[in-house]
Amino acid sequence: MSASAGVRSRVGAAALTDAGIGLVVTSLLLAGLARPGFPLLRDWVATPSPPLSDAALGLGESAARAVPQDVAMVWASRALGAVGLPVWPLTGLLTAIFCVWLAVAAGALVRQVVPACGGATGADAAGSADAAGSARAKGSARAAGSAVWIRLPAVVGAVWNPFVVERLLQGHWSLLAGVAAVMTMPVLLARADPRALRAPNGAIRARKSAKNEHSGCARRAGRGAGGGHGGLRVAGACAALAIAGLTPTGWVLAVIAAAVALTCADVSPGRRAWTGARARAAVALTVTAVVTALPWLLATALVSSVGPAGGAGPAGGGGPAGAAATGVAAFAARAEPGIGTLGSVVALGGIWNSQAVPPSRATWWSAVALALLLLVWVLAARGLWRSRHLPAVRATIPTAILTWLLVAIAATGPGIAVLEALVGAVPAAGLLRDTQKVVALALPATVLALAFATRALAARLRPIGAAIAVTAIAIAAVPDAPRALWDQLRPVTFGPGWAEVAAIVDGQPGDLLVLPAGSFRSTPLWVDGRAVLDPAPRLLDTRVLVPGDLVVGGAGQAAVSGEGDRARRATEALMRGEDAQVLASMGIRWVLDERTSAGPRGESAQTLTAEDAPRETTTTTTFSNPELILYELPPPAGATLPDSAGLPTEASAGEIASTWENTLSEASANPVSGAARGAVLAAHALWLIVLAASLALATGRAQAGRVVRNS
Repeated sequence: MSASAGVRSRVGAAALTDAGIGLVVTSLLLAGLARPGFPLLRDWVATPSPPLSDAALGLGESAARAVPQDVAMVWASRALGAVGLPVWPLTGLLTAIFCVWLAVAAGALVRQVVPACGGATGADAAGSADAAGSARAKGSARAAGSAVWIRLPAVVGAVWNPFVVERLLQGHWSLLAGVAAVMTMPVLLARADPRALRAPNGAIRARKSAKNEHSGCARRAGRGAGGGHGGLRVAGACAALAIAGLTPTGWVLAVIAAAVALTCADVSPGRRAWTGARARAAVALTVTAVVTALPWLLATALVSSVGPAGGAGPAGGGGPAGAAATGVAAFAARAEPGIGTLGSVVALGGIWNSQAVPPSRATWWSAVALALLLLVWVLAARGLWRSRHLPAVRATIPTAILTWLLVAIAATGPGIAVLEALVGAVPAAGLLRDTQKVVALALPATVLALAFATRALAARLRPIGAAIAVTAIAIAAVPDAPRALWDQLRPVTFGPGWAEVAAIVDGQPGDLLVLPAGSFRSTPLWVDGRAVLDPAPRLLDTRVLVPGDLVVGGAGQAAVSGEGDRARRATEALMRGEDAQVLASMGIRWVLDERTSAGPRGESAQTLTAEDAPRETTTTTTFSNPELILYELPPPAGATLPDSAGLPTEASAGEIASTWENTLSEASANPVSGAARGAVLAAHALWLIVLAASLALATGRAQAGRVVRNS
């Protein structure tokens, strides 16, 4: 076996080791999801059979925040059901895959950067073995054990950190795909010019660079987009971008990371072929970015005419103008005890929702953890500075510093004012209001700092001792992460009443309104009464009207207005106890009261249970159990009513359905057409095709490369 083949074999072994470490860490953090049931916590809503509704397509009143995620979950759930597999592990398994991917990418980033400047630590250090000789490859093999310890803190810290834990507690499981893509882009795209190694005098250059190992790092860091594996890496980057596109925010993070990494790739003056290769990679990534954004961009464009400014895009603000409407102030990064906003984001924390924070991050311990992390940065500073010419370092360290500063500034008065103006004026700019999500761009730099600090300590301690010490610091950032996630990530089993309600309302004309008012539920039946996003839209195959308003910071705080204007007007009418015909004229046919959930119900009983109302305006209780009550409102004026036995004839049932359809069409400012649904579905299918094609291309090129090397 050639030296080059041996190097690649060790690279594969190192990746498997990193995956094993990531799997262990992931198992500790997500152990609670192994319990049977569907995850239900804050924004994390998994259901047995999610419907392919307008809301899932992003064509409802609420913004397309979870597009194409929701449709992907519909397709995946149906596929699992078709082959007889359980659906409940789906989102938990995907979350675990994203975490392991994040760990493997972190290990690859460390192997790409740290060994290239150390010469004796890691498999990738022999990436230039063909030019420098097989002796270097053999030396790298002897140092493989040390390389594992150098990577250990980085691989653990990539998954076990405040950002990942807090986003899991907030229910943003699919955002981890975007975080993993952010970690992957520097590995695949921020590479050095391979021609520095492949030129006729490459061996001479390698020997000369040994006099100053750090000045030669940029030439030895590996092959770039134009090298022998350039097509493989670009295909992999396109696949990572497509997977990150599960959510609009994940897409934005991946696009930024890809653009920065490709910009920082080393291009020596006069190398036209390399410059052209980078341009071709940019074109491929741009096409992928456009196609994978089509599901939510197209859905946003189709419904933009009915939303207020800023509410026509993902996470856009709706309702009245002001801070409460845009939500910028409510979603700004939060200062943790004793360290301020800047210290919080440097520590990868500071999520806006204090309820989604592990207990240790809400005490003085956050200051201790920050001090330990700053010590890591001090230890890593020399190595990072001497490696500053490496493309991956240029792509990560400045990005992290800029991210910390911008996120901290965005939480100040002037920063909030600027973002409010932007979100209120530009469609889809609402993606920017949760600025703490952008802290994901600083995670690769933190991973490199952990690795360089370990390498610095290894010069004074044994590698295993340095690895244990720095890993302990990484874990100390949020030491109670497993306990916090175990306590809150408690899968639930939905009561049988939901299936009975679904059998009544699914596929029927007329919209459904929910009680209590609001988008979130708090019931002792689910995760000890913690707030969860109402699962009704993902359980019932009918249009569930939800205003999307959110109260941040507890009772008494100003609500962040959602985009559902018609839902808000209908809910307000119900809370005032208006006549049932008023709601019917808005297209409301059903009212579902989730009885065990705490929240405002106002004077709704006057509308739903009025005993002195005439028969033609009386609501009907179509289902009731201790958890749910489903009311059917009387048909709009002009519909045929049931006969004296209380059962509709075939003719009257058809007329009632037709009347509801007409009323719904008149009540909706812009009813969704079949053509619009088809177009958005086609965009989702195109996203899936691009994802599958990118993965197939990357896998095919990797297999072809192995065949060539082994022949």
